[in-house]
Amino acid sequence: MKPIQLISFNTNKRTNSNNLEIVVNQEAIEWLMKANQDKHIGVATVVGKYRTGKSYILNRVLLNQNSGFEVGPTINACTKGLWVWPELIQNPNDPTIQYMVMDTEGLGSLEEGEQTDTKIFLMAMLLSSYFIYNSVGSIDEKAIQNLSLIINLSKLLQKGGDKEMQ
Repeated sequence: MKPIQLISFNTNKRTNSNNLEIVVNQEAIEWLMKANQDKHIGVATVVGKYRTGKSYILNRVLLNQNSGFEVGPTINACTKGLWVWPELIQNPNDPTIQYMVMDTEGLGSLEEGEQTDTKIFLMAMLLSSYFIYNSVGSIDEKAIQNLSLIINLSKLLQKGGDKEMQ
């Protein structure tokens, strides 16, 4: 079994506002359509700086296996865009919920720009039920700024959802 790319960013083709084109993978759509319709599906995601062990955390902690999402020994990024594991994980505390595990491209990569980082971060946050922000070492000013951004976006999204429900 191997991961399926859910979302990629076409860096060669930009929309009219100079934004990166978001491409949703057809194989991922087909897999999601076949997913168990009898249960709720949550999404667990790890986001953070590139080459900090996000894929490793997903493999060892959430998937409980040595391999799964690609990890590598170099400074080059292994993950591009957003990827999903093609097997849902049963919630041991609630049999009506299963989880999809999603891996993300690392933020701050030398290969991509800030625009790609922002899109990855926002897409992951919008799709996630459980959003894990991975940082390395002590929490520094940059990590606090990123966490502040997450909190503010969450509040903004919550307010938008509240307005729609009224």
